[in-house]
Amino acid sequence: MHDVQIEVVLLSVPRGRLAWRVERGALPDGVRPDARARELAGLGEGVTVDVVVHSTSWRPASGRLVLTYAVLPDPHPTAVRPVPAGARIVCSGDVSAPTPHAVDVEHVLAHALRHLALVGRTSPDVVAATAAHPLLWDAVLAHAPGVAGELVTQR
Repeated sequence: MHDVQIEVVLLSVPRGRLAWRVERGALPDGVRPDARARELAGLGEGVTVDVVVHSTSWRPASGRLVLTYAVLPDPHPTAVRPVPAGARIVCSGDVSAPTPHAVDVEHVLAHALRHLALVGRTSPDVVAATAAHPLLWDAVLAHAPGVAGELVTQR
């Protein structure tokens, strides 16, 4: 069995610009992935209405399975870096084997932003949470020109 690592992409808007950082840690036996993501993000116990913790993707990496979560707002936005312009997602180019050969953390970030753009428009609970952080959500939407999973039909 592969080891499981939890990766948390934390988002904030210091000085009005979307920024991010990553925290990672192993998933201990008997611990739920969501709980470990909250722990790595520095969130306390209990329900926090205006915080979004969302599972965005998974990928194999170095003999382990990496489960990625996006968390916003970042409760401790220190050592953050700006979201790069033109961050893009990657795909394998083979629809029968969708996992790309190499995935950088910037690709994961781009996918997370697009995923958040979708749930920020379609999930009533996430929509409610966005109201508490309009600058952050506007910044997320500005960096997500498309939506993960959105199909466009050409005529």
